[in-house]
Amino acid sequence: MALMALSMSAMAQTKAVRVESPIVSEKDFVWYTEQKEAWKAETQKNPTNETAWLNYYNAARYMSWFQQADSTAKQVVREMEQTIPDSYTFNFCAYRESMQGKGYGEPKKYAEAALAKLPDEMQFFDYDNWVCYLAMQGDEVRMKLLAKRYFDSGIYSEAVLRYSYNELAGMDEGGIYIANGDAAIIPKWLIQEGMGMHKDKTIVCAPFLAVKEYRDWLCKKLGVVDPIHEEPYWTDESCNALLQAVINKYGSKVYFSTTTPSETMEPWKSNLYNEGLLLKYSKKPYDNLAVKRRNVEERYMLEYLLVSFRPEWTAGQRLSANYAVLLADLLPYYAKHDQKRYDWLMRLLVSGVTNTSLDEEHKQNILQQLVTTTN
Repeated sequence: MALMALSMSAMAQTKAVRVESPIVSEKDFVWYTEQKEAWKAETQKNPTNETAWLNYYNAARYMSWFQQADSTAKQVVREMEQTIPDSYTFNFCAYRESMQGKGYGEPKKYAEAALAKLPDEMQFFDYDNWVCYLAMQGDEVRMKLLAKRYFDSGIYSEAVLRYSYNELAGMDEGGIYIANGDAAIIPKWLIQEGMGMHKDKTIVCAPFLAVKEYRDWLCKKLGVVDPIHEEPYWTDESCNALLQAVINKYGSKVYFSTTTPSETMEPWKSNLYNEGLLLKYSKKPYDNLAVKRRNVEERYMLEYLLVSFRPEWTAGQRLSANYAVLLADLLPYYAKHDQKRYDWLMRLLVSGVTNTSLDEEHKQNILQQLVTTTN
């Protein structure tokens, strides 16, 4: 009992700090639990403090990632509904909770209520959440405006943007990019709308294929007929059927990000060829390593790996280290045919790993792969 009392006392004294997305800064279960209590105390001091409520909710939400059965985040939203029911923050959090499939209510109702109250000064969570929502609804007009505003804000990670730029740069004109995950999809929209580049590529978010509005938008954009005409759209069979329809029409114009979960690519894995950062669909084998060398030598901008001028997101650091994993198989070729190119690439790949804050064991494992591949 004494130890429990000491633990609760320490938790109560924890300073409340902003709870970022794990994409930006990843923490452990204890940290999220402490922050949940710290921000709960802030909401009790000032029940109308929306910043405190948002951080209280985020801490509870990320805490539940470690304990799937935990319903604290849902309870926080219930508390908000009693305290600040007409606020932007309540509708924002209620939308996110309803999207978890936990029976909180109709997502679209909360989303549109929040969008009607968008704050003048938006943060990472606001941009990230609503760009995705508008894209999922097939609302291209509003999504594009918000994506440009997001890019112009300067909030987004430079390292993640550069990795996404390189993915797009390695694609053929008019290519179709398929991926899962915020850090794979969102920066592509920011590059297209904020920079006005690579707008010929179509960005496909695989999880959104479970949503009818998104399927309708994608089929219209690509000129394909949806092979599924009624619910459920969320099944693997339904999502795969639409991707197969896209592949049937566009063939080798289709690419998957190497960060895409293997189960998403499973139906086509025997026809996917690594071209560097992406896997390209092809019915026939071809010299994909030659294309990979072309991408590294002519299309990718890699010098940014040598030095970082500001703290980077967790996702950005992992993607920077990912170059070493994906491009290491080019080193033996360069070691044999082009020593200067070998030295250049090795320096970049090593820097991409060592300039991150990944733990030392993780760094050494990746660096050892570079040595092993060359030898």
